Amino acid sequence: MGGDKGGSASAGQTEVPEAAGHDEFLIDGPAAQRFWDKSALGVPQSGNRLLLSAAEVLFCNRHRNLALPEGWESARMEQDGITDLLQEAAALEAVRTPGEKVVLARNLESLGLPDTSSESTWALRWARDERVKNGPPDGELRWVEASEEIDWRELHEWASRTAAADRIPEVLIVDNDLDVTTYRLSSCDPTGEVSHAEAGEGDASPFSGLLADVLARGLLPRSGFKYGTRWRLYDHPLGVTHAPYLLQHEDEAPSDWAQVCLSARMSTGVNKTWLCGFEQTGEWRYLAVTRPPPDARWSNPRR
Repeated sequence: MGGDKGGSASAGQTEVPEAAGHDEFLIDGPAAQRFWDKSALGVPQSGNRLLLSAAEVLFCNRHRNLALPEGWESARMEQDGITDLLQEAAALEAVRTPGEKVVLARNLESLGLPDTSSESTWALRWARDERVKNGPPDGELRWVEASEEIDWRELHEWASRTAAADRIPEVLIVDNDLDVTTYRLSSCDPTGEVSHAEAGEGDASPFSGLLADVLARGLLPRSGFKYGTRWRLYDHPLGVTHAPYLLQHEDEAPSDWAQVCLSARMSTGVNKTWLCGFEQTGEWRYLAVTRPPPDARWSNPRR
């Protein structure tokens, strides 16, 4: 990939950022103008200055030769801890290194840019060849720790709102080694062409409501044991096509993001879409977790 070309590894370091509040820093001079014009980093201020978040400062230190304030990392570690900041910086680096533009949600109002669809959105993403002032964002981002617990209903709501705004819901999962993996979420409406007579009753299940909805959708459920799920779902009679879906009830779905990665990667490896199903306000809803296409699998560079 072309990468984010806003700085040069051989260039000398720029001036040291000036603290401007909790986890915010100001820089001025040519670097301030360049960081914003070329990469949409930070928020421009009066006097040709640029306000950067702590995560953006760490990114610029690695990729823009920006010096760090002396002793700042040690002080941050003592006061608030630094793990969450390093994880956020890893997520930012994963998307920005290929050249994508990332504007933090906290900066959108100051920049006069479109708002997020949800308070749980961390940032908006523009394609590398777009300018943030010239068009809508391509995606909404949130970053999570691999061990973070999952609320499937909240995720479904977030994904639905994001899609309604014509943006891609993208989750950046950061593990303890600061490695980043990206998955996309979407509200799914799986349907098939299997009659009740052909489908039979499926396997015995404590999730009779979900099973009934699957059958009503014209889908054929069969055991998903070998794929680590409750069911694999066919949208045509057996022998016509492979099962396009793997389905897990909310009560049996992964409880953290590390487990989600395993389930979604398994599904991708066998050309299926992994679904979590749950009932809400009398209707069954399905959330799909999928791997992005190869050119949108944001992951931090190996060092």
